[in-house]
Amino acid sequence: MNTEAAFDCPLVVDMDGALLRTDTTFEGLARALFAKPVTTMLACASILRGRAAFKRAIAEIVQIDVESLPLREDFVAHLKQERARGRHLHLVSGSDHQVVERVAARLGLFESAQGSSSGHNLKGANKARFLVERFGRFAYAGDSPADLKVWPHAQSAVLAGASPETARRARKLAVPIEREFLDPPRTVKHWMRTLRLHQWAKNILLFVPLLLSGHFTDADLVLRCGLGFLILGLTASGTYIVNDLADLAADRRHRSKKERPFAAGVLKVYQGLMVAPALIGGGLVAAFLLSPAFAAALLSYLVCTLAYSLRLKAIPFLDVMLLAWLYTLRLLMGVALAQSTSSVWLLTFSMMFFFSMSLAKRHVEVAAASPDQDEIAGRGYLPMDAPVTLAFGISSSVASLLIMTLYLMEEAFPSNVYGQPALLWLVLPIVGLWTMRIWLLAHRGELDDDPVAFAVKDKVSIVLGSAMALAFAIAVFG
Repeated sequence: MNTEAAFDCPLVVDMDGALLRTDTTFEGLARALFAKPVTTMLACASILRGRAAFKRAIAEIVQIDVESLPLREDFVAHLKQERARGRHLHLVSGSDHQVVERVAARLGLFESAQGSSSGHNLKGANKARFLVERFGRFAYAGDSPADLKVWPHAQSAVLAGASPETARRARKLAVPIEREFLDPPRTVKHWMRTLRLHQWAKNILLFVPLLLSGHFTDADLVLRCGLGFLILGLTASGTYIVNDLADLAADRRHRSKKERPFAAGVLKVYQGLMVAPALIGGGLVAAFLLSPAFAAALLSYLVCTLAYSLRLKAIPFLDVMLLAWLYTLRLLMGVALAQSTSSVWLLTFSMMFFFSMSLAKRHVEVAAASPDQDEIAGRGYLPMDAPVTLAFGISSSVASLLIMTLYLMEEAFPSNVYGQPALLWLVLPIVGLWTMRIWLLAHRGELDDDPVAFAVKDKVSIVLGSAMALAFAIAVFG
């Protein structure tokens, strides 16, 4: 084979996984499930008429945001060079034809664009036949095992996003390889980031009722709370995946969230669609086996989290109020696991305190928005709302300190849990100093994470937290 001539053939480019770091069919399915879940579930029956019919059904329910889809940038740069030297480029994909045309229009690099129609799925052997009939001689850029049926008919191959196994098998074909654009291997770190293991620190709230009740020496209750901590962590990680899938378009337009594994295309959408239900469903079953009351609270947590992800996060102030309720639900789960009674003062403090902390994160986003921006993507806030979020955030923080004072006077001091209850007064200024620091950093735009996750990594927060823990321990055992 004349290798130089082969490299001058028209270059046919696959879209999903090759040109893009994601699969538009699963992108559409995820968005459709969040936008119109009932319609989407009914549309899944179209798979009985073939994959092409299913892809068309999903494309008719929603339009994905093709402008934000993650590109394989190094490959796109190569395509621009090839086009500049006069090579003919064509986009041919197994995705729905309408989606393929929109992606092609975004880049403006291709002379033609062709996708699957309702009766013909352009993948594997079908794509190979189509390309031979359409072009005769062509080079092909692909990534998936299905493309191994296409490359033998091509004059040359480009590996763009192929897995190590697919790349190994492609190199064994009697087809010259023009270029390779391979992804770095996906690691456990990508999944750890996606599962938000650092966010599990929030679930320490489950142990608060156990500590305040004085039953922290009961091994059975400690074990119950420990198992509950693990179950809640895994279940919450499932909801974080759901939130990431619901926010794909908005995250890709965000200055830092665009690097999240699903938004960046490092992890695939179909993986999230499988892992999230497994974590959530498994968590509910395990929770019920541990404690029906705990399972009921966990179910409430899931309903509120999904409502937040799907709709309520776009409603100003209701979004942060719901986040505060999710923190408070953790305390109620702890009450169920520790078999203690709930404190009205403690629950009220939790609502006000975490309302303030949740609003601190939102204030950073609002204050950082451009003044001429109409609305913050995915939120209901406007840039002009910054003074309002600041006022409500600081005032609710002060209110939480007042409620803590009343809790100490009305419940903590009269109880028989503490040997030196007067030392609990030290907790109040420590919490006050920390909240003041959080709001100072938020107003300066220096708070780059939600306050609880920030506290786990911040040295000052760790010192203040250690001092508070020491004061509490001395108050109990002193």
